[in-house]
Amino acid sequence: MEKISERDVLLGTITWWGFHALLGWMGAWHFLSRDFSDGSLLASDFFAGSLLVSTGLSLLRLSVGCHLLRFVALLGILLVVYRVWEGKADWGNLTDVAIWAYTFYAFGPSSWRYSLYSPLGVFGKPKT
Repeated sequence: MEKISERDVLLGTITWWGFHALLGWMGAWHFLSRDFSDGSLLASDFFAGSLLVSTGLSLLRLSVGCHLLRFVALLGILLVVYRVWEGKADWGNLTDVAIWAYTFYAFGPSSWRYSLYSPLGVFGKPKT
C-alpha cells in the first residue's frame, strides 16, 4: 500500500470541507438574498433547496448525497447552457460552469476512490 503524507491528507480534507462549505453557501445565499414578499416559489428555490439537501447528505457521507450533487451539478450546467442559448450569458457563467463541472467530476465514482484532492477522495486512502 502506498503511504500518503500528512500534508496530502490535510490538503484533501481541507478541499473536502471547503468545497462543501462553498456549495452550502451557494444554496444558502440564494435564500438570504431572495425577496420573499411575493410569496411564490420559484424553480431557483427548488434548485437551491436541493443543493442544500444534497450537500448535507454528502457531509453525512451518504452515497445518495453524492448522486444528488451530481444531478444538481448537471442541472446547473444545463441552466448555464440555457442562458447562453437565450443570449443572456455573462462572465459569471464561466465560474458557474467551473464549479458545476468540478462538482460533477468530484462526486463521480472514479474520483471518490482515486483522486486525493477531490471531495471524499482523501477518505478512501490509507493514512500515514
